[in-house]
Amino acid sequence: LSSVPVAPSSCQSGRARLSKLLGKGADETVTFEGCTFMYFAQYQCVPTTTTTSTSTTTTTSTTVTSTTTTTTRTATSTTSTTTTSSTSSSTATSVTTSTSTETTTTSKTTTTAAAEGKLMAQMHHLELSLLKGTGWSPEAGFGATCTSRFQPPAAPELATDHNGVHLPDVCFEKKGPHYVFIIGDWGGMLGPQGPKPANQRPTHKFVDGIDDQPQQRVAHQMKLRAATRAPDYILNGGDNFYWGGLDTACGQSAKVVVPTGQFEWNFEKIYTGAGLEDKPWLGVLGNHDYGGFRFDKGWDQLISYTWGPGGRWIMPAQYWRQIIRYPGFSVDYFFLDTNVFNAEEPDADPIHNICSKEHNPKGAACKGEGPVNVSDCKPWFKRLWHEQQRWLDEGLDKSTSQWQIVVTHFPPTWASNFWAHMAHKHGIDVIITGHIHSQQMHLGDDHGNFLRPTAWIVSGGGGGITSEDVPSEAGWDDQYGFFELTLTSDMIEVQGISHGGKLRMKGFVRQRPRATEHKEDVH
Repeated sequence: LSSVPVAPSSCQSGRARLSKLLGKGADETVTFEGCTFMYFAQYQCVPTTTTTSTSTTTTTSTTVTSTTTTTTRTATSTTSTTTTSSTSSSTATSVTTSTSTETTTTSKTTTTAAAEGKLMAQMHHLELSLLKGTGWSPEAGFGATCTSRFQPPAAPELATDHNGVHLPDVCFEKKGPHYVFIIGDWGGMLGPQGPKPANQRPTHKFVDGIDDQPQQRVAHQMKLRAATRAPDYILNGGDNFYWGGLDTACGQSAKVVVPTGQFEWNFEKIYTGAGLEDKPWLGVLGNHDYGGFRFDKGWDQLISYTWGPGGRWIMPAQYWRQIIRYPGFSVDYFFLDTNVFNAEEPDADPIHNICSKEHNPKGAACKGEGPVNVSDCKPWFKRLWHEQQRWLDEGLDKSTSQWQIVVTHFPPTWASNFWAHMAHKHGIDVIITGHIHSQQMHLGDDHGNFLRPTAWIVSGGGGGITSEDVPSEAGWDDQYGFFELTLTSDMIEVQGISHGGKLRMKGFVRQRPRATEHKEDVH
């Protein structure tokens, strides 16, 4: 196929050739690597080739002939190097021969890899412009008292006392890259040999060695990744302990951490290793943290652990806010509780209902903080949701950060009209969720993304419960895994890593303007 001209910043050769085309457009779709497209086109840079020849004269009594070929492939680039070297001589030392060695190196880079390189170059250029001597200039955006330590307020009496709290800004005054991990639905049940997943898989579809230890497999891949790409923190999408949250009752003082063994064995001793074990987890509650099909389990103790012995658990309230500053840009995180979508009338669906009369014990209540009984359960969650809607609207309206990211448990397909309105009005850039027990990435340029250009991510394959579909033994699937974000001022790179360490998804998120800014751009 003929090549087309492209920017030298995308391809060194200045030209690219269509390497893959799937689909026919119109009403047809095509599935490729877990995503659905109207059509899919991948361009590959035309290779740059250099050839050098050298000639030498030697005297030898040895005959050697060797040929070496090495080929390496990755998800985004292919490099092929072929070196052929031949040397021959007779056994007579008086005979000399001429040896000619020719080396041809061909480099092929996809446009995705080129975009990644451009992203890193822009980040380093910005950082250099903000450096002043041995420190950062005021334009870097770091306040005199801003540190890299997360600072929750004092422990409250009730877990709901700090709802809506805005924690002091956190500053990472270091050069990039700046990595963040994402995981959800990760905490299994206590077992004699470590956590075991809550199982929703029929026996004949259960994959031994995978489905019996998915949390450990994902944690191991996080550990390996963190050894060379250590995250600044982990974003936690909820459903922290299966089946029914912490094994204690709600309604206890948030100033006291009640030991159940679950934090120790299913969290502290699982997510270990250099670059991972000392990193803060910033999170929200999922429906299973309230009890799954009841509301009276120790969800408030998950908030209390913010002031517990571990020191890396950050969940000061049911909903809260944190701005994190990097050289030249900042990220405004909004953490929300969306478990209203699993709170129905007491006599409704007993399986998918926190407020179920069938499963909540007689007299169930969370004294002081609510709900006060089963009948109050649904109204209590609705009041909580209405509070958050106003809080989010006001917070986004006042946000001055380059990035606005929402972290919550239920994907935005629940209350889709609300999220579409918020995303359009305020320019939400990314929504990070869990709940669905698999890994999904919906970027701003995906035609099937109803929130486009807002991106949304589902990271529900943390391994606390068996996945939606059957995983592969090697990890070539999107059933269990985690995501990695690389944050920069202009763009966010998203990568999805499976339980087998396979790079399953990769793409880029661009900032979404607010509705008023968008209108000004149009006119």
